[in-house]
Amino acid sequence: MFFWIHDGRILPNPPATYADRVHKIHPGGKSSPVSGKEEDSSPPPTTSFLHRSPGDVYKESAGQTEKPVYFLHEIMSKPAYSLPSSETISNCLDFMLEKGIRHLPITDDLGALVGFVSDRDILEKSKSYERDWPISDIMAKRVLVGLPGSEIREVTKVLLEERIGCIPVVDDDNHPIGMITRSDLLRLLLKYPNLNIIA
Repeated sequence: MFFWIHDGRILPNPPATYADRVHKIHPGGKSSPVSGKEEDSSPPPTTSFLHRSPGDVYKESAGQTEKPVYFLHEIMSKPAYSLPSSETISNCLDFMLEKGIRHLPITDDLGALVGFVSDRDILEKSKSYERDWPISDIMAKRVLVGLPGSEIREVTKVLLEERIGCIPVVDDDNHPIGMITRSDLLRLLLKYPNLNIIA
């Protein structure tokens, strides 16, 4: 599940989905029937992954030391580093450089997500803003977030359709607990080809 947070409040409208762009696929669908005798060691005939259950697609190339990956919490980067909205622009940039991160969730005093900033935002906007001003002056206040149980292919679809490179992952109290980026998904596809997302 995905939803927008604006100024710390959950917005009622989730991101639109476009079925004609990417087919919606859920894990745990029924396996396609296997004809013939007992288990055969040869792989089944190659067909489009859209016409088979994701569980079968994932399992095909999974070896003994590998397991299928279905959900966001299985591949998200954690912990999610964050800073309060009262922190200065300069301190946020220093913190991101120290941690080697490019995206930073911004929280309120209780740790709930209220904004988001990237290194690009800071570098571009710090030309017009004083670096000792609070990060709340330049942060994005409308943030698309995901829940840890979101399905991986749905995550990929949302990243493409919303044209964004990163989604913070939040718990039930909207506290940031992880991050997922397009780079995370690309690394998985490079490591395990044929659209089999496994770890």
